[in-house]
Amino acid sequence: MPSKNEKPFEIIMFGPPVSGKGTQAKLLSDTFAVPHISTGDLLRAIKSDPNNPFSKEIAETIDAGKLVSDEFISKIVANKLEQDECNLGYVLDGYPRTRDQVDFLEGIADVDYVFLVEVPDEVVIERISGRRMCKNGHTWHIKYSPTKEADICDACGEALYIRDDDTEARVRDRLTIYHLNNDPILDFYSKQGKLIRVNGDQHIEKVFQQIIKQMVNDLRSNIGWE
Repeated sequence: MPSKNEKPFEIIMFGPPVSGKGTQAKLLSDTFAVPHISTGDLLRAIKSDPNNPFSKEIAETIDAGKLVSDEFISKIVANKLEQDECNLGYVLDGYPRTRDQVDFLEGIADVDYVFLVEVPDEVVIERISGRRMCKNGHTWHIKYSPTKEADICDACGEALYIRDDDTEARVRDRLTIYHLNNDPILDFYSKQGKLIRVNGDQHIEKVFQQIIKQMVNDLRSNIGWE
């Protein structure tokens, strides 16, 4: 297995809610043929696997609305990074979330790129608080994908409503927590010279082009090709 310094694509994606960071992580994963490692997906897989010895513990933690411990999440991330599919690298999405997790990752990885998909708080609030859905799960947006008739689902004719988590007050609370947890981590990677900020308030393709351009420019610089 390659040492931690031999993997060319060790990438971390950061971004606020609805920034599209997960979409960009998947695009990078597909482009460079490295796994997209979402800690949310990892935990859900453990929770739904009755044969996993941690299934019950994780289910109880998640269902209670609590956070999984740093020690546990770091353990499952480390296990994932040791697998052969990560020999060329990976795209981490949702990890690290704390400074303890950053310190752990620094001990087992040599991160090449840390991308922050930046979206202003007010745009995040507009994107989330403008969402509407019906009881059948169809989702709309009052600005970006409005229905023909206000508050009525085009697909099934049911009434639309705002989820409790989508109210402006709840979104602002989520953003406060996001900045509290992530700003110190972003500051750490910024001081390392690894943090790359990209404008997430544009079309998906343009965001991705911006990310790839940054990586290409970095490669050109490393090989002395100006």
